[in-house]
Amino acid sequence: MSRHIIKMTLYLGAAVLLTTALAMAQKAKTIEIYTDAVLPNGQELKAGKYNVAVDEAAKQVTFMQGKKTVATHPCKVVEVPTKNDCNQVRYTEKEKKQQVEELRFGGERRSILLIQEGM
Repeated sequence: MSRHIIKMTLYLGAAVLLTTALAMAQKAKTIEIYTDAVLPNGQELKAGKYNVAVDEAAKQVTFMQGKKTVATHPCKVVEVPTKNDCNQVRYTEKEKKQQVEELRFGGERRSILLIQEGM
């Protein structure tokens, strides 16, 4: 093979890897809160659609509507054995309010647990 063909093959391979890496990069996920709810620290979330960004390094989840940050909260990411079927929010009732406890995103093998400060 000529050097030109080898170089072109390497460039194409690098381009494919870069494109794949960009496509798999963590993006904010969309989740719908169907009823007014609160986070474990008391922050309120009104019913509606939210973009959710999970920063695993900082152990923090951010809820946004458009470009506006509505709430942030500490979280713990837990691997689950099977992929989640769809986006889900798990609630518990606390003081007659729905409290968001867990977020699951369809197609992922992780669960985002909203934890109390200092845990």
